Amino acid sequence: MPTMDRKTFAKCMHNLSVKNKEVKKKMLEMSRQAAREAHVKVDASLKNQEIIDVSVSYDGTWQKRGHTSNLGLGIIIDILSGLVLDFAVLSKYCHNCIVACRDMGVDSAEFHIWQKGHADECDKNFDGTSGAMEMHAALIMWRRSISDCQMRFVSMLSDGDSKTFQFLSDNKIYGSDIKIEKEE
Repeated sequence: MPTMDRKTFAKCMHNLSVKNKEVKKKMLEMSRQAAREAHVKVDASLKNQEIIDVSVSYDGTWQKRGHTSNLGLGIIIDILSGLVLDFAVLSKYCHNCIVACRDMGVDSAEFHIWQKGHADECDKNFDGTSGAMEMHAALIMWRRSISDCQMRFVSMLSDGDSKTFQFLSDNKIYGSDIKIEKEE
């Protein structure tokens, strides 16, 4: 049986990635809507509010232990419903960039042209330390909570590590009037 051509495989992987993103988006929309309905069920006055304030649980994890992981993940769960409201994956690595750099040479004009075209689909989206991934994943999700979820995450339940909470507080996500509270 003949093997699949590299370009055909890349096209299949791209199509799979697009479908995966569509399913992720749909699942998050359904989860957010169900969480919103749970809050309205408890407090009917929230029904007509465009943006509601919710309490969430937040935690982050890494692909491997220690401070050397190339992949990190942050997850926000609605405390009332137990549903995932958002997640963010941070990566310090892109396999396609490594291969292109090796094949074309990092200083070549060809590589720089390729890199510009690749930017929108590059897996590398973080340049900091592995230890900082948890804080930055939280910042990304808190900043998009209103636009993506129509919610403000005003109360945060998390493990004993207060770095993320302090980082969010310092960034004044919802302005200086609305403070995020920490629950333990």
